[in-house]
Amino acid sequence: MMAKAPTRRVEVKERPFRAAKRTEEKALSARRRPVRSEAERAKNALHATLIIMSAGDTKTPSVSDTANTNQHYVPQMLQRGFTTTKDSEQVWVFDKRTGNAFISGIRNIAAERGYYDLGGSAILDAAMNRADDLAARIINRIRDRSSLAGVTLDDRGMLAGIVVMQLLRTRGHQEHTRHVAQMLLKKLTEMSDGISPAMEAEFSEQQLREEYLGRIPKFTGDFLPHLLNKDLMLFGTNRNVPFCISDNPVALNNMLNPGDGIRGTLGLAVPGIEIYLPISSELTLAYMCPSVGQQYEEIRNKLWRLGGIYQGRCLHFPSSAGHRKTLGSET
Repeated sequence: MMAKAPTRRVEVKERPFRAAKRTEEKALSARRRPVRSEAERAKNALHATLIIMSAGDTKTPSVSDTANTNQHYVPQMLQRGFTTTKDSEQVWVFDKRTGNAFISGIRNIAAERGYYDLGGSAILDAAMNRADDLAARIINRIRDRSSLAGVTLDDRGMLAGIVVMQLLRTRGHQEHTRHVAQMLLKKLTEMSDGISPAMEAEFSEQQLREEYLGRIPKFTGDFLPHLLNKDLMLFGTNRNVPFCISDNPVALNNMLNPGDGIRGTLGLAVPGIEIYLPISSELTLAYMCPSVGQQYEEIRNKLWRLGGIYQGRCLHFPSSAGHRKTLGSET
């Protein structure tokens, strides 16, 4: 018998031009893939929070299970940035009505029993708790680093959503909405011979409360894009001049826009708006209208044109990365 010749494995290498063509095809395919916008990424980040507001959430406790618990309109995870000591669960409280200052546990501050109970359901309370848990991981990371470094686009979307929710969920904001509705009812009553019992029922305190709280998910989605088009910054201080938080912690300011004397200038979409949320006694998140940064750039350019006359620590502003810049110090 003749011995069978051993088989030889021959490796066929892809020709260079074919390999280049295949690489080009992959690049073209990657370009064709839809790229999510920042707003889409943000809404997806909030999806996990808002989805449990649907009636089909079987894990949501009934109102009877949460009736005897405090439901916070300023979450405990936010208050923990202002505790008396690092591992404490207590904060200093100042009561503006009485002028008294005292120490209290965060469990009892900025909370009411059954605050989010709506029509026999505690779904909104569960949604707020879920949102607070998601935001706590991001905010704690910012506190630990004292920087916005590492904040992803999804994180930014979640932070923006939390700031909007915090703006809407407070007792003060709810009372303001109720006050406006009651003023409207009073005006309608003065303009007519009277109002029907049905309309009066629509303006009742309980009805206004439930309508307002029930619209928080929708308002959150509507207001979210107005924060995503702002410059996200991080302001810092030290414990000698600490930041404070209140039962209405989102602060609005506008120093650039004088307005027309008729309409206000504190809307989220108004040019020059500044939106602040303190997250600890040393750190504050800020959403600044791009026009604010543009004005600082104009000032910086003017200082350069003056030949750097104003040097040293004349003006400070944080960049979008969370670092400080000193105008005129580079000359």
